Amino acid sequence: MASDRLPQPDRCSTPDDLRRGVDGTALFTVIVHQLNPADVILHIAGEIDLISEPSLQAHVSTLLASQPERLIIDLSQVSFMGATGLSMLIKTRGSAAQQGTALKLRNPSRFAVRPLEITGLDRLFDVLPSATE
Repeated sequence: MASDRLPQPDRCSTPDDLRRGVDGTALFTVIVHQLNPADVILHIAGEIDLISEPSLQAHVSTLLASQPERLIIDLSQVSFMGATGLSMLIKTRGSAAQQGTALKLRNPSRFAVRPLEITGLDRLFDVLPSATE
């Protein structure tokens, strides 16, 4: 199985005040898989909104600083994507293109795909199917 060959994911930490809602539940998590020097997968789970965007943007900037050939953002576990999340993806697309990194979105959840479709942004991104397909 391909996932058996993957290294253990590196967990990116985020400040607790940005990760937790009022009731203490996690609003989002980020896991990074460095497949090899050229390929990085950023798994995002939870809400992409005004609260999570600064931390997510910091993670993306750090990943892009390593100048991978491909950055894949896995949106399969996104439970909400607001306008700020869409804006973050547009900024990431611009930064990636400027340095020659191919940006791909993988398997957007229905909560992520709907805002992408409504705004027409789904046509700007290369969208991959799930990792198991």
